[in-house]
Amino acid sequence: MPSEPPSTDADDFHLHAWIDESMWLPADRSSGTYFLAAVVADPNTCEPVRDSMLSLLPRRADRLHWRHETPQRQIKIAEAIAVEDLVHIVVIGVPLDPRRQERGRRYCMERLLHELSSMGVSRAWFESRHPALNRRDVKMVDALRSKNAIEGIVVEFALPKEEQMLWIADAVAGAVSGAERGAHEAREALGTTVHEVRIELA
Repeated sequence: MPSEPPSTDADDFHLHAWIDESMWLPADRSSGTYFLAAVVADPNTCEPVRDSMLSLLPRRADRLHWRHETPQRQIKIAEAIAVEDLVHIVVIGVPLDPRRQERGRRYCMERLLHELSSMGVSRAWFESRHPALNRRDVKMVDALRSKNAIEGIVVEFALPKEEQMLWIADAVAGAVSGAERGAHEAREALGTTVHEVRIELA
């Protein structure tokens, strides 16, 4: 599991982000919405947060997965997240062309990384996908860095089965997605810790 040794120097304070995505497509698959969510925290304070997420794990499950949870459990998970010292950013991209999902991801990723860079985030952990898709993400980050669109962010990849902070990003993306479709309870349970940024993908 990615981690950092505890720091005792106030000048050593830094921020990491853990990032996951969610998509919503209508039944006719005409156009949808892309959500890219980041949870931002001091990595030296995350072990109790991970323990809190593990305490919510259903029996025989190896990870929390928002879309597999009941609405009641989703609210409980959101309430547990809301009490932690975390900041969440969700980029909402519309309209999403179902045939061009990676394009939607790139637009949302560029905006999210800009927001994270502005906050001083030094490392961003994306949920690992296929190696070829991971390489595509890295290539995009390199391009953003080369044109000075972002500064100082190292991008890495982690698996949800090994990194509980990704469960939080998944939950936040899911809660915001649900609110977009009229299910507001979980999003409201997250309170004011979530900053939403809406962008046009067309």
